[in-house]
Amino acid sequence: RGRSGIPRQPTRHRMSALWHFRTFDENFGPDGQPRDVYRDLFERLNRIPRHEVRALDGRLEATMREMGVTFDIHRELPWCKRGWFCDLLPQIFTPAEWDPLAAGIRQRLRAFEMFLQDIHSKKQILLDGILPERPVLGSEYFQRAACGVPAPGGAFLHLSGVAVCRLPDGQLAVKHHYFSNASGISYMMQNRRALTRVIPQSFQDTGIHSISDVPTGIVEMLRAHSDDADPMVVLLTPGPLSPAYSEHCFLGRRMGIPLVQGGDLLVLNDKVYLKTVSGLSKVDVIYTRLSDRWLDPMAFRRDSMIGVPGLVHCIRKKSVSVVNAIGAQLADDRAILPFSAQIIRYYLAERPLLPTVPTYWLGDIDQRQMVLDDLQNFTIRILYGERIVLGGDGNLPSREKLESAREEILKNPSQFVAQPQACDAETISFQDGDRRRRRQDHIIFALREPDGDFRVFPGALTRVSTTESEFTSSELGGGSKDTWVQVGANSPTDDWDSSLQPDGQIPSHGVTSRVAEAYYWIGRYLERAYDLAGMIGAIESLELEELNPVERMNYRPVWNRILPMLEVAGSASRRTISNPEGRYRLTFDPSEPGSVLSTIHRAFANAESVLETLSLEAWAVMSQLREKFDAVAFDPAAPTESLAAASRELCLFARQAIPQFFGTSKVTMLADDGWSFCEIGQLIERAAITANATTSLSASLVDSSRDRHGPHAREIRLSAFLRMLGSRDIYRRVYQMRIEPLPMLELLWKNPVAPRSVLRCLTGCASRIRESESNLSPATGRALAAIEALQQAIRSTDWETLLEILPAGSAKSKLQARSEDLLARLLALHTTICDSFLNHQVLIHGETESLF
Repeated sequence: RGRSGIPRQPTRHRMSALWHFRTFDENFGPDGQPRDVYRDLFERLNRIPRHEVRALDGRLEATMREMGVTFDIHRELPWCKRGWFCDLLPQIFTPAEWDPLAAGIRQRLRAFEMFLQDIHSKKQILLDGILPERPVLGSEYFQRAACGVPAPGGAFLHLSGVAVCRLPDGQLAVKHHYFSNASGISYMMQNRRALTRVIPQSFQDTGIHSISDVPTGIVEMLRAHSDDADPMVVLLTPGPLSPAYSEHCFLGRRMGIPLVQGGDLLVLNDKVYLKTVSGLSKVDVIYTRLSDRWLDPMAFRRDSMIGVPGLVHCIRKKSVSVVNAIGAQLADDRAILPFSAQIIRYYLAERPLLPTVPTYWLGDIDQRQMVLDDLQNFTIRILYGERIVLGGDGNLPSREKLESAREEILKNPSQFVAQPQACDAETISFQDGDRRRRRQDHIIFALREPDGDFRVFPGALTRVSTTESEFTSSELGGGSKDTWVQVGANSPTDDWDSSLQPDGQIPSHGVTSRVAEAYYWIGRYLERAYDLAGMIGAIESLELEELNPVERMNYRPVWNRILPMLEVAGSASRRTISNPEGRYRLTFDPSEPGSVLSTIHRAFANAESVLETLSLEAWAVMSQLREKFDAVAFDPAAPTESLAAASRELCLFARQAIPQFFGTSKVTMLADDGWSFCEIGQLIERAAITANATTSLSASLVDSSRDRHGPHAREIRLSAFLRMLGSRDIYRRVYQMRIEPLPMLELLWKNPVAPRSVLRCLTGCASRIRESESNLSPATGRALAAIEALQQAIRSTDWETLLEILPAGSAKSKLQARSEDLLARLLALHTTICDSFLNHQVLIHGETESLF
């Protein structure tokens, strides 16, 4: 062993010490020494002390968290997010090994493209008896509705993946097809990005191919499927509940295209439209990450809630292109995988360059009997999806597992395939700073080029088993490695193609209503958490520094009334800010809907739903904010001093981190409609909190001249009030005088430069709405009219007259009535904004035809 604990292995082809089957050692040769391709890397790692390797491992894990890379699997807690695991030790391919592998993948893709075109038209391969009909036409992935549907560019496969693994003799073979869905391609890129941050020197000393242009290549391919000079390209995702949602977000961000869900799209007049805050914009190309059967409830599964009704009709009308083409999923059926060699020979008249892992379809009686006679040595998989019924972990199954698998197979044998357990290589993996022996395989990705051939990207998603799972599949708990493809002496260079240069015009595509709504609530929730944290922190300081016990008893009832309002009237809440335990609960209680913690969680959930549009820097701030609050163990029974200290510390952190998020976002993100609505939400929330606070205090302001404690008591009360709103120092700068009701009201309602002024917040909202549209629509006009009417009402209010003392017995003062009216009109702006920009469905963008 070296200093980093890397073991040396005695033999090349051996029975694994960890598993029951003969495996190929990826890292070590038959003499137990590192293979040449890993020698330099191992020597470097062996010079690093174990504690430093553990630190590097921790940095890599933290980097993945900051980048928001996750792959969610079902656990006991449905909201649990599983972080993505990337190993410190990369997988390395030499040119001598990679070039024939890439050639074999290109050959296989060409053959299966011809197979898909044949099956969805003449079906000649079936008529000639090369393949049996049952596994093809009986496949769950065979969509009869796809027959005759135009494929983009006349091809089914445009972006594909292929899973390969090592046979016991070290030969690479195809394990599974991901031809219709290149799932994992962004994890390949993010592994590279994270590893370059943690061990940059290794990249500088090693000649490996770059994969940085992968997103560019994909988006250029997608844009080529439209005749429009500036096509609208979108990525269709199932949504945040998809395990690979963070991958979809990354692809959308790196390609610069909107990430949309089925509800964001609408079919009108034989065309697909995207709902944006400015109306409906025509969609030209859809890159889909949905299975065919969920794409269109009118053509496939009627219970689909994530598809686009009428999409297939639009494809037939050639008004939109969908990549990969509907029907491509048939090539992924595991029952067809055993016939790969026949398909290649039939269509290309060539010998297969890349073998297939021996695969047996259990719908065939002879193959089923052979497998059942030796069941313990096989991995049993279902035809569709990643579920493994038996094996796959390198271990001999127990008698109970064998009998259970046998029983399940015999119930419906045609739904299963078998592959030998003696597949997948052994490798070293660094987990939690320790060196472990793991199993691995690879998914390699390819892109269709204009000439009809395929470009294999020089990298891969190398999947490894982990502490949590002996399986390599991500869906079953597996992790990953970065994959390096060494540069050969005669590696070709990419030629610059001037025809791919953009025309220099700024695209006119807007932000979807869903994204704008998420940003709107991010702004509102973060502002609410910021203000509430400020109130809690201010009172903790007031109780320690400024108020005596008598003053605290007098003013505590006022404090509770100025808390930010909740969305749902009458919601169960024990909110109080008058004692340390109440403030602690208002900071950390996860069951309290109005707590700082709950509000931050709501903001985070909205941010997570638009992850593709957030910059990594802004996401890192948001993640740090949530993690800091989640790290606190909620314990309201702790001593009062501990409760107060925890509230002060975390509220101070929130007051620092939330402005950091807004500031970071402004300098790292587009100032588009999405960000505009984040600022609109922030300003609406700030104005609402200010208006609610002053309205709550209005009765006591009118009675202040009767205050039996005198001017000093009034000064202390109003000073505490302004301090809770973060406006005491601003008042001093503006007025240089004692705090009096009239100037305080004018500061908070109508001052044009005070940050908490309701009038200033409304002016900011109107400005951002105007900026979002060059040609004002009726919806924009309605929103602006409502804002301007409220602004005029605030400007025309004579606050001095409203402060006049009413005769005894009056039910409500003029100040109370006016404040409540202005507050109600302010809260009604929320509905106006939502109806005008976020909830509409039939506003047509100016470039589209009128419906009537």
